[in-house]
Amino acid sequence: MRLRALLVLVVVAAALAACDRLSTTPDPAAENRRACENAQTEPARRRDACSAWMDAGDLDSAQRAAAHAHRGLAAQAAGDVSYALRDFDAALDLQADNAEALEGRGRILLASGQLDAAEPMADQLIAMNQALGAANWIKGSVALQRSDFAAAVEHFNASISADGRNAMAYAGRARAKQRQDDLAGALADYDAALRIDGELGEAHAGRCWVRLTQSGKDKDNDGPARADAEAAVRLEPDRLEARLCLGILQLRARQWDEARDTFDAAARLSTGNPMALFGRGVARRRGGDGRGTHDMNQARDFDRHIGETFDDLGVATF
Repeated sequence: MRLRALLVLVVVAAALAACDRLSTTPDPAAENRRACENAQTEPARRRDACSAWMDAGDLDSAQRAAAHAHRGLAAQAAGDVSYALRDFDAALDLQADNAEALEGRGRILLASGQLDAAEPMADQLIAMNQALGAANWIKGSVALQRSDFAAAVEHFNASISADGRNAMAYAGRARAKQRQDDLAGALADYDAALRIDGELGEAHAGRCWVRLTQSGKDKDNDGPARADAEAAVRLEPDRLEARLCLGILQLRARQWDEARDTFDAAARLSTGNPMALFGRGVARRRGGDGRGTHDMNQARDFDRHIGETFDDLGVATF
């Protein structure tokens, strides 16, 4: 009797151990789904997880649309725009109101300058009452690029109301106010954007120009503007306005070699840009390089008032 009881205990223990092993054995399909759905997953891992989830599972159309949208966001985060667009399109073919795909596609179209194609994405999100912070940011950005600054401010207001941590919306509203000559309002918004995201190059560059404009020809307090310019160039080396603001400040500081190099980089970013050409010309001329006169004359061919612009910015050109 004791032997039978012992055997029963052994069998039960073995069964419990087997169940425990089964319960702790990873389920690849479930892990891939979790990784695909988690926005914090590293982009390359997220793309692979979404692909594996779609390949391994019998997904319904809504799940497959979500997987495509998640994979598109991962590709977008990794900088693979073409791949992302294909996934967003696939998601919208399966589910026309997929908010992630609408937002992702709208952002890409906006970044590529396709304003007329980006705006309907935002309109649909607003009609759906989804992703209102992003949707109104897209609307504001479209209005800003169309030079409708009042409408841009309204849309950025709505974006900030929906998402008070949207640094890009504050920076966009600052830019719109700046174009309306509301420099105090623009500065306050750039400050707000940078309190949220201190690494936002656009806000550093914009604040540099506001500070430079406010200071006029007074060079005594160029330090904060210079810090913004240097931060903007470090964060976004290809942002033209950052290079131009830094170059102006270097000219104001009589740093001819540094200014020449900065404006030369700006001229490579925007061929024929009159400010880049004129700034490089001033730096060359003041540094003893006669080629500066050619740069300055070429800049005047593009903008005959460019010399006045530099004078207004406190730059002694001769």
